[in-house]
Amino acid sequence: MPRRPAASAWEPWLGSGALLAALSSDDRLVERMFERTGGMFRLWLPGAGKAVMLADPALVRDVCRAPADVIDAARANRVQEPVIGPRGLACLDGQEHRRLRQVMAPAVREQVSLRLRATTERLARRVADDCPIGVPFALGPRLHLALMEAILSITLGLDPAARRAWEGPLRELFRRAASYEISVRYLLRQVGGLALWPSFHRSRNACDRLIHDEIARRRHRLDPDGGSAGGSAGGRAADQTDDGGADLLGLLLRARGDTGARLADEVIRDQVMSMIAGARTTTATGLTWAFERLVRHPEAMSRLTAESDEGAGDAYAGAVVYEALRVRPPVAFFGRVVRRPFELGGRVLSPGTTIVVHLRSLHHAPGLHPDPETFRPERWLERRPGGYGWMPFGAGTHTCLGDHLAIMQMKVFLQVFARTLHLSPARAGDERVRLMAISNTPGEGCRVVARRRAGDKG
Repeated sequence: MPRRPAASAWEPWLGSGALLAALSSDDRLVERMFERTGGMFRLWLPGAGKAVMLADPALVRDVCRAPADVIDAARANRVQEPVIGPRGLACLDGQEHRRLRQVMAPAVREQVSLRLRATTERLARRVADDCPIGVPFALGPRLHLALMEAILSITLGLDPAARRAWEGPLRELFRRAASYEISVRYLLRQVGGLALWPSFHRSRNACDRLIHDEIARRRHRLDPDGGSAGGSAGGRAADQTDDGGADLLGLLLRARGDTGARLADEVIRDQVMSMIAGARTTTATGLTWAFERLVRHPEAMSRLTAESDEGAGDAYAGAVVYEALRVRPPVAFFGRVVRRPFELGGRVLSPGTTIVVHLRSLHHAPGLHPDPETFRPERWLERRPGGYGWMPFGAGTHTCLGDHLAIMQMKVFLQVFARTLHLSPARAGDERVRLMAISNTPGEGCRVVARRRAGDKG
């Protein structure tokens, strides 16, 4: 990034206008503001007040390395609270966050296994087999449904019949959660923007009933004679021989707080919804972008197909995932809030200032990624992404717990589709980036035309 010029009195107004333009159309004005200001500019956020937006990797590093008593890593994440709840992992900080993360990590990390890989392959093959042939269609919605099915199995262990009862209410909730309306209502939450939204609350309540009914059913199986359902959000994994199930819900039901009490139902509900929301936002949208980029880069598609046909590992599929998440990060921003005066880039930020990291601009930093606008998976064949220039799963203590699981699922879907179908874009030209709530989504849902590959035998 170039040297930052001195801030002008107009900068917060221009920055706020650039953000509004990004919410309504695209990010070009945001990128121009970064060019004018050297990677950081001030703005006002309705409902939050003073803010700065960053795209300079050095500044992002300074924010991520700042002590917890200076920078609050959770407060800005509460934009997700209407869906995931106040005790969702992303919304917690400090000791409560650390303890709950320790409880959840084994269940989430252990899902990246040969067993789950085989299950994901079967799911991907079914989705590929169900795609219409020879006519344009939107691939994105099919991928979202498939990944929702997968996360319901991983998180709750639901069988196909049970999953069908969940899909409608969840789809309705996330349709509203991904709308422009929720962004406006969240900004106006202090004057009733969220509270006075009956259709959203009906959708969320329907999902909550499903989750709480499943918790009650599984609690009864775990402890037919009853037991304490109270407790704090923090806890430790209990005896793994208890019949709680091998999925995330089972582990949470077995967990105990410091006093020996089980985790509260509301805490468990928020972790379940957090996992479902994460699979939809990052995994499904990230996979949709990977296909949108691949069909417009035939040389990359050919190399992925060759690797998939030969069964020669998944190095190139992994490189495609890393590059798709770089050029089109599915999460648009992540944020932090200043707790104590904090010097950043020659400016002193006052307490209460929101720091917003604009991921697409960060990922396109020329000093980190040569020819940053170009989709080139080969850049990741000799190295894995890391540091402060590739952050699609967040950063620091609040890095997404399901990152390895998401990458595995995306690689498997890419390889199965490459072995099964020949995909081409439904029209020339890139699909525009459409900002919906906090997500960057393909403007047309990744419209493609599919044809069966010669010799495909399933």
